[in-house]
Amino acid sequence: MGTKVVESRRVVVTAATSICLMLLPLIYAMVFSPYNSPLNFWKQVSNSDGGAGASINNGAPEEDDSLTSLLGRLLRGKDRTELENTGFACKSDSLTDVCVANQNVLMKPEGVALTVYLSSASSSINQTKKLQQPELQEMEPVMVRPYVKKNDDHARKYVNQIKIQKLISPSHCNVSHNVPAVVFSLGLTGNAFHELNEIVIPLFLTTHHFNSQIRFVITDFNPLWFHKYAKILFHLSDFEIINTSQDKRVHCFPGAVIGLHFHNENLVCRKSDLPVNCSIPDFRQFLRQAFDLKFKNVAQLVNTSGNSSGKPVLVLLSRRQSRRFLNEGEMVRVATVLGFRVVVASPELTTNLDEFSGVLNGCSVLVGAHGAGLTNGVFLPEGAVLVQVVPLGLQWASTNYYGNPLGEMGVHYLEYQINPEESTLFDLYGPDHPVIIDPESVHSQGYNVSRPVYVDGQDLKINLSRFEDYLVQALRLLGR
Repeated sequence: MGTKVVESRRVVVTAATSICLMLLPLIYAMVFSPYNSPLNFWKQVSNSDGGAGASINNGAPEEDDSLTSLLGRLLRGKDRTELENTGFACKSDSLTDVCVANQNVLMKPEGVALTVYLSSASSSINQTKKLQQPELQEMEPVMVRPYVKKNDDHARKYVNQIKIQKLISPSHCNVSHNVPAVVFSLGLTGNAFHELNEIVIPLFLTTHHFNSQIRFVITDFNPLWFHKYAKILFHLSDFEIINTSQDKRVHCFPGAVIGLHFHNENLVCRKSDLPVNCSIPDFRQFLRQAFDLKFKNVAQLVNTSGNSSGKPVLVLLSRRQSRRFLNEGEMVRVATVLGFRVVVASPELTTNLDEFSGVLNGCSVLVGAHGAGLTNGVFLPEGAVLVQVVPLGLQWASTNYYGNPLGEMGVHYLEYQINPEESTLFDLYGPDHPVIIDPESVHSQGYNVSRPVYVDGQDLKINLSRFEDYLVQALRLLGR
């Protein structure tokens, strides 16, 4: 009897040992593969409210998460076919170039220039399939300006081109990476609208489906931009960035993306466009995660620990240059009497995005004159109200840059169009001047004529009675 028990235990132990040995390769693959790790699995299945790590294909057929597939999603049609056949292809239009390599690449910084070399060897991410690359054998160098408005005369001055060419002779790698590179230029910085619209949103569009398994290579580096948006970069990538202006080592990658996707509109990402299905709500959820913001909608703001009074918070954007509110103090008093707790947001606060994003996420109403500061409306909770004060001559820009996009953000939008008497231009030019009665005639002379007048040359003295009416409308939209 005892002998049988011992033998049965030996059988169980032997079977268990065999099963463990069989599972070891699977466990190894899960732990050490950067594209099939448990970390990535949990990124995909967590965030039940539609977070950035969650799948956002919206019912579309799932694609595999191999590096070949992830890179392939950045192209479509003949461009994707070319990528699959040759290991390299580019999508090019009037605004953007996006080049993709699903083969080994070598990047060599030289001064302010960066050269990307395509390897003739079979791709490390296609080890079971030898890539045949007849087109690349005769490939001419490709020049790419990695900024989404590549032909903008103003932006071009700040964006250096990148050369992509075939690697002819063997070259040594100082650093080898096991995730692909995403190369982009910081280009035109210093304006919150352009920074978000033409860098941050394109970064999200191009890279969020990689589940942080990419490494950013930044050209035309700007330390102020980097510190302002560091949380964005490190929420899209698990790796330190490579600054080509300082890091002159030769870096090698198993694939690369040079340039960023752009949907050719202001503050939007369209579900029907490349690279994967996404939307502005997806992007706003991503921002909440990146900046650790607490509130998704205004209903969550009532009686929070940061606002024990229960009063709705109104943030008033305070400008130092043009389009200033000359009676800002009186505007604050009107809002306070109506029951708001007012926060006057100075430029010192608005440029500190880590802090200001939290302030906006906890406010119910944002008020500001047309300008880059209104871009921060992306941090407002759903159901909040944005009141854009439209200076004289800036109707088109106000509607297209902020009015239209806000409809997709779940934010209420009120447009306060000033009367001529509320602009300092009225006193400067008089009531019958074309600047006052016919702004289109000024715009028709070109931006170099209209900008000094309407963008840089006017301040505002708001009619307090009209302003009160708009705040009452805002309170009604908040259900108060």
